[in-house]
This record gives sequence, C-alpha cells and structure tokens, in this order.
Amino acid sequence: MNYKKAFSLLELIFVVFIGSIVIVYSTIYSKEYYEAQTLNQKLAIIKLDLDSAKIIVEKNLPSSITNLKYIDNTLYFKNSTLLENVNYYSLRKLSSNNLEIEVEVEEKIRQKWVFKL
Repeated sequence: MNYKKAFSLLELIFVVFIGSIVIVYSTIYSKEYYEAQTLNQKLAIIKLDLDSAKIIVEKNLPSSITNLKYIDNTLYFKNSTLLENVNYYSLRKLSSNNLEIEVEVEEKIRQKWVFKL
C-alpha cells in the first residue's frame, strides 16, 4: 500500500514538472510571437506611410520637384510634414523625362521611386 502512495506521489510530481515546463515554454513563445507581431506592425505602418508619400509625390508631378524639402530627418511637401524619421533622401533627374527619389525611413526600409515626368 505504501508503494501505491509513493508511486501516485511520484506521478503527481512528474505531472507538475512537465506542466511547469509546458507553461514556461508557452509563455516564452507567446512573448516572442507578440514581439514579432509588434515589429511586423511597425514595418507595415512604415510601408504604408511610404506608399502614401509616393502617391502624393506622383499626383503632384512635376511640381513635386520644387515642393519637396528635406530638413532635420523630416521630408516636407509644401511646408507640411510628409515623412518623419527619414535617414536618407535623394532626388535626381535621370533624364529629361525620368525622376528618381530614394528614401530610407528609420534605417529599416529603403525605397527607390522612379517617375516619368
């Protein structure tokens, strides 16, 4: 009879130990998943901001050339903030008909836009 109680106690300890391991790893996985989703959300917002900026520039060609200003890591269009946290900005005329704009935001996403004038 003592062996039955000892075995039951051993089973209980084993179940609690395995359950604790499962809970700890589930918590760690959930934390990593949440952090990855937060990063993906930030990247998606940056991409959306870049796409919006591209559309605004494209709709206002060719006046966009003179209306875009890059001051203190911020890109302005007609004195209104177009993009913030811009690390790199370049505007070049490739030919008389082509305009290239290169933008990098938060050192994460870099895009090159080519427009026909």
